[in-house]
Amino acid sequence: MGLERLRIVWLDKEDRSVLYAKFALMELARTGEIEFIRAHPTAFDEDILPQRTRASLSRAQAFFVAYQGDQQCKVVLDTSESFFYLSSAVQDVDLYFCSAYNREIHEEHRFLTPYPWQKRYDLEGYRQHFERIEREYGAHFGKLMRFIPFPVVMDVPARRYGRARQAAILFWLAGRFLRNRLPRKRFGGGDPEYRLFKIRYNQLVGYREQQLQYDAVIRESLWAWPWHRVLLYKALEQLPERNVFSSLSSAQADDPMPWWLKDIPADEEEYVRGLLNKEQSFPESYEKMITSSRLALFPTGKHWGWRAITFLSLIAGGPLVMDRPLFEPYFPLEEFRLFYTENEWSDLRSFFDRVTNEQWQEIRQHNQAAFDRYLAPLPVGRYICRTVQEWFGTA
Repeated sequence: MGLERLRIVWLDKEDRSVLYAKFALMELARTGEIEFIRAHPTAFDEDILPQRTRASLSRAQAFFVAYQGDQQCKVVLDTSESFFYLSSAVQDVDLYFCSAYNREIHEEHRFLTPYPWQKRYDLEGYRQHFERIEREYGAHFGKLMRFIPFPVVMDVPARRYGRARQAAILFWLAGRFLRNRLPRKRFGGGDPEYRLFKIRYNQLVGYREQQLQYDAVIRESLWAWPWHRVLLYKALEQLPERNVFSSLSSAQADDPMPWWLKDIPADEEEYVRGLLNKEQSFPESYEKMITSSRLALFPTGKHWGWRAITFLSLIAGGPLVMDRPLFEPYFPLEEFRLFYTENEWSDLRSFFDRVTNEQWQEIRQHNQAAFDRYLAPLPVGRYICRTVQEWFGTA
């Protein structure tokens, strides 16, 4: 006799980056494998969802309760970009899925090993963050589960779509607004929020049809590890034969003493300000251009996290050049064909040379298959539910 299917009661609140995981569970409910219910905070008893837990959850963190028979499992899904955003809710739940999972931090209880080039940066603040979460929540690290990388944005404004699609989106947005007023919402295939997610996901998968048009397209900001990013732009300048679209920005571009100045060699300030003031037009949307580029280039994000645009490139199939990730997903990342810069972009020319037009198509097909195996909505939903069921088996 098979196991009774899971019933998941999801806390309805304002979410952002974790919406992809929500969509994954909705897709699983659509197949009939689970029951999925969204509930207002008042639907949860205080002993299940204490006020302190609810207040601690960011827009990148979701809470649900899974039921099977007379058992229950309280779960947080956390797609935050770094380890120190760990919610205090870890004290009150049974399982905590974490996109910023790192073996050194969460298993060996020591600070992660930075990239060699990060010697030029002051990491003391990060070490203090680690010491804080180790002190406050280290006893709960055993609840942490590896999860998906920081996912793509699912809640996209209607204006980003063509006119034909906008009418349907506005219809479902109105339906979502009305449905959100209900205290409990049992999932069905006509759920407005699900329909909006489906439109967005179909758009994302549609980028697989893009043809090779550019060598690289990059729009970066000096928001993190500034000199590391500038070195990427310098490496691109050494490839004038390549069809590259690039721009660099900073909220303090015109500030005489911006915060990033301390991380830039003194004799490079003029060069960096020139990059910031360079005008570059992009003939298509960034998403379209990224997914029709020979290489997608992604320096590690602020606090070592992934970026939503990186996840998008995995959907389309890459190829990607990036810093070797320090956060570990639930699946073997080696299943994807990725390139890792080992010496701050000095190896960039070799990556371009290796990805011929034929190789571009072959790598895309390989990575698309890997994405569908591990990161498409149904595999993600099944990983979450399988982990919960395993917990029930050991509880």
